[in-house]
Amino acid sequence: MLKQIGLSLFLGAVAVFSYAPFHIWPLALVSFAGLLWLIADKPKKRAMLLGLSWGVGYFSAGVHWVYISIKQYGEVPTPVAIIILGLLVVYLALYPMLFAWLLRAGDRFATKFSLKQLVLLAPILWQITEFLRGYILTGFAWLELGYSQLDSPLRGYFPIVGINGVTLLLTMCCGLSVYCLYRLTHLSFKKHIFGAIIALFAIIVAPISFNLINWTTIDHSRSANFTLIQGNILQSLRWTNEQLNKTLNTYASLTEKNWGKDNIIIWSEASITDYEINQQPFLHYLDNEARANGSEIAVGIIDYHIADNGYQINPDIYNTLMVLGEKTPYQYPNANRYQKHHLVPFGEFTPFAFLLDPIADLLDIPMSSMQAGAEKQPRLTMKGFKFTTAICYEVILSNLMWKNFAPDTDFLLTVSNDAWFGDSIGPKQHLQMAQARALEFGRPMIRSTNTGITAIIDHHGYIIEQLPQFQTKVLNYTLSPTVGLTPYARFGELPYYIIISLLFILLFVKKRP
Repeated sequence: MLKQIGLSLFLGAVAVFSYAPFHIWPLALVSFAGLLWLIADKPKKRAMLLGLSWGVGYFSAGVHWVYISIKQYGEVPTPVAIIILGLLVVYLALYPMLFAWLLRAGDRFATKFSLKQLVLLAPILWQITEFLRGYILTGFAWLELGYSQLDSPLRGYFPIVGINGVTLLLTMCCGLSVYCLYRLTHLSFKKHIFGAIIALFAIIVAPISFNLINWTTIDHSRSANFTLIQGNILQSLRWTNEQLNKTLNTYASLTEKNWGKDNIIIWSEASITDYEINQQPFLHYLDNEARANGSEIAVGIIDYHIADNGYQINPDIYNTLMVLGEKTPYQYPNANRYQKHHLVPFGEFTPFAFLLDPIADLLDIPMSSMQAGAEKQPRLTMKGFKFTTAICYEVILSNLMWKNFAPDTDFLLTVSNDAWFGDSIGPKQHLQMAQARALEFGRPMIRSTNTGITAIIDHHGYIIEQLPQFQTKVLNYTLSPTVGLTPYARFGELPYYIIISLLFILLFVKKRP
């Protein structure tokens, strides 16, 4: 049993190499198929243990970079940081454990190593447990298996069924592979094995033809001149009083060199590390300069009302991206702004505060008492172009972006501050998820960050231009929007729901006697 636990840990950990920055996409199939092979015929308790150990390996390797923000910026002792990271990993591993238990508890519907178990029940249950992981405590939907397939033939499914659909089809491929391998190793050449091989081949080959379809086309009659400012402000200094003026000067000086007719200038998330009400003179300066130079500028800031006497008059604090330089001079609160909806637990708010405030106090993370913006908000507009916007973590939430998308959206826009995670694989994974959104919606993605990775992504999900991390630089790029709609942009999760519903129906279809 210890060997199997060690193997499951290894199989979980090896999956990290299927994501950015490694991009060895077949390892995702090996990892999940290996989990299915290990648990398909085990007793429920043993399957749970193997699912837990697979999850520990998967999340230890995949999100170990969270330690950097806990240790360096939460300013907690190393042993405490390790314990907190360990608790997070074990918590996330509970979902693969639940999956394993449910799979073995489903013997009445699907016997071990059967097509029903591996190709119908397993993908359905994986989607259920992933849904729970993405929603409980506001969710942590990082590293969905489908993201690993951005460089594989399965990428052709992204514009049709989105990330959830790609994950579903990937797990079906794993189930078909395990079924075929099991039958071959047990010399059981039933007629079903040929059908399974054909189905596996079809799922992998079909999206190759989808990749040839131009769901959206470039509108060459219009173009936007983008200037992305990467300020490269150290996270350890960003929120100190001594650094504030230096930060503003850094961003302002980089911007002044790039004022120009029709320029759209984008600063990063919370690039102005202060309350909006405190920075009225600076904001009016930016607003006037942008207008005088024919530019518009989006800046990240914290929206928080404070009365003249120093007392708070509005309890709501929002992580905000706002536009300056419009025809109408800036006046707080201007309407052309986006407020982050999906907040990060402990980083931006404390879930179950009456119980967990001591943990938040221990981590001592600045600006960790925010409010969520509306789930659906008006799109930002700059120089006549319309942007569907996401701040930081929100870019991994395809359904949230779909709710804020419209057919006349020109570009996707995301701003972030990945300085929290240092020179780790975390920012690379984050960029890969932004690429998936561009591919799903068939729209170019503009990504502006504090320390990287600032990038321009085309409507096929490929990186056109990017800045190196941890350098104070500016990215200038002229880009045309796209027109038309991918099936995902048009229907959202509906195609995915249809597929998973069909699997669910087939699960309960009984074989003829």
